[in-house]
Amino acid sequence: MMILALATAAPSAARDLPVPPDKSWQHAETGLILRPQLAGLPRGALTDATQSEHDVAAQFEAPDGSVSATVYLFHPAVADVALWFDRSRTAIESRDLFRNAAPASADPIAFAAPGATAASSLRQVYANAGKGYRSTALAVVPVGEWIVSIRMSAKALTAEQLDAQLQQAIATIHWPRPAGSVARAATPIRACATPLVFAHAKPIKAAGGDMLMALLAGGIAAKAKADPKTPPDPRIVWCREGEARLEYGVYRATGAGYEMALYDAGRTVSVYPSLMGQIDKSGTYTVALTDVDGTVSSFPSFDGLPTPKQVWELVASGKRTGVSKGNQVTIDAKAVR
Repeated sequence: MMILALATAAPSAARDLPVPPDKSWQHAETGLILRPQLAGLPRGALTDATQSEHDVAAQFEAPDGSVSATVYLFHPAVADVALWFDRSRTAIESRDLFRNAAPASADPIAFAAPGATAASSLRQVYANAGKGYRSTALAVVPVGEWIVSIRMSAKALTAEQLDAQLQQAIATIHWPRPAGSVARAATPIRACATPLVFAHAKPIKAAGGDMLMALLAGGIAAKAKADPKTPPDPRIVWCREGEARLEYGVYRATGAGYEMALYDAGRTVSVYPSLMGQIDKSGTYTVALTDVDGTVSSFPSFDGLPTPKQVWELVASGKRTGVSKGNQVTIDAKAVR
């Protein structure tokens, strides 16, 4: 392990993947293949928001612009179909183009993608009363620990017709053979029955042990999952805390704290009681951001449970106290108490 002086680098812009438009593209880590066309729609831009194909987007569009689709492939910090469907649904419904869109079904439809043995994926289609597009649709499919999100919009197709084209698009993708534990059936996320109660929390310097635990927890969990002797994780049932926003959604499972999912492409912020806070009964909470490439960034702790707004503002400020990726850990010595 290397501990270095803290340096914060700005994220790089999305890079184009050099794949000719008439050639298929295969994702190296999952084996998923996107062909030159998706349900008759030619492929256009193919980009990666990382340097390691951890956040890929492929654009498809009819020559006359009547139907368009985007396929996203990313490695989420929390591999849960329902959670990322909830975030993508919020992103769609927040756009001015689709503010008047009405879902064709009360709940998303669970279905089995090609090769799956359970209805582990979710999809939903909307009829749009606004101008520009008559319908739009969304599907989210698990690929091991990865997520594929497909969005389609049509200017003339009805919701029913677009749903048929969405299913054709899903069938067009070459899905890798499932590996590891079998994906479970997906169920939509519901609002939490009892809301969290927030006190006035103030940011404080983190204990050194808490910061290291926050930075290394993701790597430890990843190594455990890679060990074939490790039993599969128990199923986590998430609920949504409060109203979803375009910028973030807040989700809870068992225990104290919450996960804040940023936008809709895999990045999360974990807000949980710190190890030392549980030992000395001080009630402190750690804050750590996990990126799609496995990079973990720690931030100042709080002396109580912070509100999502406080956490969002802290993360947006960029005031990282430490960063870890692989076996390299970077810590700001001034941020430790």
